[in-house]
Amino acid sequence: MSAVLAAAPALGSGQDELSDSFGLSDPTPELTPFPRPASRIAENVTVVTAEDIARINAHTVAEVLQTLPGIQMDQLQTPGSVHFFQVLGASSRHILVLIDGVAQNFIGSENVAQVGLIPVQMIERIEVVKGGASAAWGSALGGVINIVTKSPAADRAGMVSGSTGKSATRDLRAEATGSGERFGYYLTAGKLSSDGLVAGNDTDMNHGFGKLSYDFPNGGDLSLSLDARHSMVGLGESRQLDFHDTGAATHTTGNLSLKYPLAQRLAMEANAHAGRREVATRAARLTTGVPLNNARGNEAFRGADAALSWGDANHALKGGVAYEETEVGLHESVRRLPQQNYELALRRESAYLNGTYTVGRLSILPGVRLDRLSLMEDPVSYTLGATLRLTDNTLLRGYAAYGYNMPIVSNIGMQNGEVRRDLQHVRTVQMGLESADLPFVWVKTTFFYAEVNVQDFDPPAPPQLSQQVKQGAELELKSSAWYGFTLSGSYNFTDARDQKTGKVLSALDAGPRQALKIGVRYDSQPAGLSATLLGDWAKLHNPGPLGKAKGEFWDLHLTQKLSPASDNSPELFLSWHNIFNSERYFYDFRANPPRWFEAGARWFF
Repeated sequence: MSAVLAAAPALGSGQDELSDSFGLSDPTPELTPFPRPASRIAENVTVVTAEDIARINAHTVAEVLQTLPGIQMDQLQTPGSVHFFQVLGASSRHILVLIDGVAQNFIGSENVAQVGLIPVQMIERIEVVKGGASAAWGSALGGVINIVTKSPAADRAGMVSGSTGKSATRDLRAEATGSGERFGYYLTAGKLSSDGLVAGNDTDMNHGFGKLSYDFPNGGDLSLSLDARHSMVGLGESRQLDFHDTGAATHTTGNLSLKYPLAQRLAMEANAHAGRREVATRAARLTTGVPLNNARGNEAFRGADAALSWGDANHALKGGVAYEETEVGLHESVRRLPQQNYELALRRESAYLNGTYTVGRLSILPGVRLDRLSLMEDPVSYTLGATLRLTDNTLLRGYAAYGYNMPIVSNIGMQNGEVRRDLQHVRTVQMGLESADLPFVWVKTTFFYAEVNVQDFDPPAPPQLSQQVKQGAELELKSSAWYGFTLSGSYNFTDARDQKTGKVLSALDAGPRQALKIGVRYDSQPAGLSATLLGDWAKLHNPGPLGKAKGEFWDLHLTQKLSPASDNSPELFLSWHNIFNSERYFYDFRANPPRWFEAGARWFF
């Protein structure tokens, strides 16, 4: 994978990311809606690989995202807990999260995908599109996190891993894989649990994933996968506010995917999926145990899509159709308010067309999408992008887009049990420059501007559409290797304001105005040693009396092969989190954990 799509400065992107910055000889990246080489992507994209994830000993997707430029988690608490986040000032309510093309956003729970409840062992790579992307993906006002799972492998048989840390925090995993003739399989299962690194934040997650595949003689493939996860989570407690709450979540998804070449420059792909999600939350007085809330939400979904791709990297078209049905329900047994007890059936029918037209060093990238939504207005999304190769290693990119997000379907987003018909919208422009022409350093800059109409929550009044402007810049730097060391860094500035009043939005709504991330990486193949030091600084705007406005978080991750000359050598790893015991959070019941250690071992065989 080329470095124009490479992982964030905190992570890595391969040994040749500077010299191969634009993937002139690399395979086409598989960004699902429209495969293109890196030099034909107008959006601001970051890709993280399985190797990058293993370097930081991550447990869940939330821990990976926190290391990336432009992304801020509200808090990273106990591994396997619930997290909210922002991408370039866009709320996680407006970020579409997918696993192998299947949306993970829980429509009935504020449209949020709980990335802290997605384990990483099954992941081959994570593709992050920062900015409006509705023309290709649909309801994606603020961006897309596309998770691609591992495929069957013939060069290894499996892996076992185990780690333990403070507060009985444990992560046990195993995987098995293989292929022969035309059939292959990949299986993984694990358990992540903890007594809680902060008060009331205990976790217990069991997960399993399996994939069967068949390769056609002419190069196409058919795969069937099953993803199952169940989590019990302590959501937090506050002695000052006298409450504690707990939650549970279950995710089950089956997915059938087909890719088939019809001719030399024509290919078909299709997908059919179905599944169910359930969440439950309970809140009570910490001192008396009197219940405050007892809600249970459920969501059953099924859908299919098909697309045709014609052309090559320089001139291509891709068109497709999609259909999705979702049944959403919420039931609350304590207060029994009308807006907290409902059953809804939603339907979406979609058609889209994206293209690439290249003349010399210039590529024009148009796209349009039509969605027909039951219970809501029918949106039209479009985008027009361009990339210009200034030199062999310098690329200018930019795009303008108009897109949407579904309204919030939950007790805080509905009125009298009815969903709003008007959608949330974004008009956005991005421009950026990426270059490896400077000596010893790769640099990427992105400037963004977005006007959004999003639902603003101000109880007890029903949510209204708030007109906001979010603009800013992102800078990424990464050095070439020097005696095994690689330095990296990113800086983000985001100015988010109410468009009418000019009032600066809080970091809870739009992330911090300034954020700095630093990475130092060391690799020694002869010694079998790798080390990654990550730094994260941000200042929260208006955290309130129960919060801490600023803090610097530093984490150190070490991995040591016991037999450096062997690719399948057992490895020992150690992580030292929050080295300086810093604090940065909005509420005491969502506080970040103090300094903590964990150690473990894994063996690929």
